[in-house]
Amino acid sequence: MPWKGVTVPDVRFAFVHSVLVCHSPVSAACRMFGISRKTGYKWLKRYQASMPLVDVSKRPRHSPARTPDALETAILQVRDHHGWGPRKIRAFLITQLRLELPSIRTVANILTRHDRIKPPRTAPQPIQFFERSECNELWQCDHKGPLEVERRRVFPFAAIDDHSRFAVVLRCCTDLSMATAWNVLWDAFGDYGLPRSILCDNAFGSKVPHVPGVSWFESQLIRLGIRPIHGRPYHPQTQGKVERFNGALELELWPKVRRDSIAHFDADLDHWRSQVYNSIRPHESLGDLAPATRWRPSPRKRPAALPEVEYPSGAMVRKVSSSGDIRWKSYRILAGRGLVGQFVRVEDRNHEVALFYSWKEIRTIPGTALRLDRML
Repeated sequence: MPWKGVTVPDVRFAFVHSVLVCHSPVSAACRMFGISRKTGYKWLKRYQASMPLVDVSKRPRHSPARTPDALETAILQVRDHHGWGPRKIRAFLITQLRLELPSIRTVANILTRHDRIKPPRTAPQPIQFFERSECNELWQCDHKGPLEVERRRVFPFAAIDDHSRFAVVLRCCTDLSMATAWNVLWDAFGDYGLPRSILCDNAFGSKVPHVPGVSWFESQLIRLGIRPIHGRPYHPQTQGKVERFNGALELELWPKVRRDSIAHFDADLDHWRSQVYNSIRPHESLGDLAPATRWRPSPRKRPAALPEVEYPSGAMVRKVSSSGDIRWKSYRILAGRGLVGQFVRVEDRNHEVALFYSWKEIRTIPGTALRLDRML
């Protein structure tokens, strides 16, 4: 016959029995059962009042400050539809539905109680925000993916305004080529104007390692008066805003986006960008407001066609060969394969040589580094 385990109420009853029936002193019985005298007297009092020797819930019978059920339902519906956290949910319900909501901690407790989120294992770290002072000073752009849509690999391309977090572009691309990304940006320039600079990773830069040449993508930006900037290799924090945007895509949009056709996929991307992310999704760094509240289009309008490069009269210019280099005083100087067939300006300084494409200085070579036996 198996042994039966002893329950806590049985142990408490044994303590009461030893005091009331066996007439053991209370202090001795408490030492024997490993409890304090205060606890011992509490269970004696419970037994004498004919109360069960079990723990009683300390939950109050009435909670007048408890969140109403209708409000809890609204919080859970926003969570299920958008996948947002407690801070965004609270800001959304306050600004969009004009509801009086409890604190962020209370919203988090509601989500935790209904198994929508799990409590964090560690305390959150303080967040540092870095942003440009005006709209269109900098756009951050990047590819996301690959994803499978219509049994094809696609790479969504996004561009985010650094100041307002406004998503100017979210488009489905079927490849990672510079030409495809440029066509997407060209349309965005027509809709929103030209930024002063664009930050992207090194996939859009020169393919020659450790040589500051110009890629085809960069040359297109330079001709529009846009400064190309690249983040450090293996350092995604440089493009933190567009990386965070990609994270929001993965959490909020990918689980429900249509993937039966590229047309449906692209339509869902555009709807989420314009109707959710830009319009109603609260952003912590914007004071829990949507990016559209801070965004302003650029006053620099996109021309109808890409401008041709012009240099001052009398400037020393050279044509870039099919190898991406120019000839100057018997030296071969690399300008970049993205400039093949284009003209660059050479400026001979006292102790160095500088190469310019349009307004941008693309290379500076010290005079001591010039060699006749190899390309520089």
